[in-house]
Amino acid sequence: MRFGTLPRLSDLVEGAEITPDMIVRLAALALMQAHIVAEELHDIVIPLLPPARRSHAASIVRRIERGAVLEEEALHDVETFNAALSLQIEAGTQVYWQGDDNHVRGGYEAVYREPEARQLAEVAGELALLADMILAALSAARAVREAAALIDG
Repeated sequence: MRFGTLPRLSDLVEGAEITPDMIVRLAALALMQAHIVAEELHDIVIPLLPPARRSHAASIVRRIERGAVLEEEALHDVETFNAALSLQIEAGTQVYWQGDDNHVRGGYEAVYREPEARQLAEVAGELALLADMILAALSAARAVREAAALIDG
């Protein structure tokens, strides 16, 4: 489930030439996004989670503080935590029917999200963007390495 209105990184880099400079830019963007995510995890998510469920978010913050973001394991941790966070968001989201005599169908579906779930949904969007950025940087670096091996080999 995607939350927020943040663009997918693949849309942003579509058609870009993958060069070492581009990989550096992707890595820099991922690191900047990681710091944004760490701050949001620390300031928003951790206080909203029950104490027993805070360890995963805290471990992601520590990983970011150590600078260990551009790794497959970090990507897996961010994606796994975002999936767990989406369950919490769904628990705080209600879809209901809003009757409206002036509407063609007599009403429409409306969504109510509790304030905590709304805050978590915004962070979930940032986490999804971080995962996209990590994946883009790792994929671009791997593509350049493997292409060079194919050319040399």
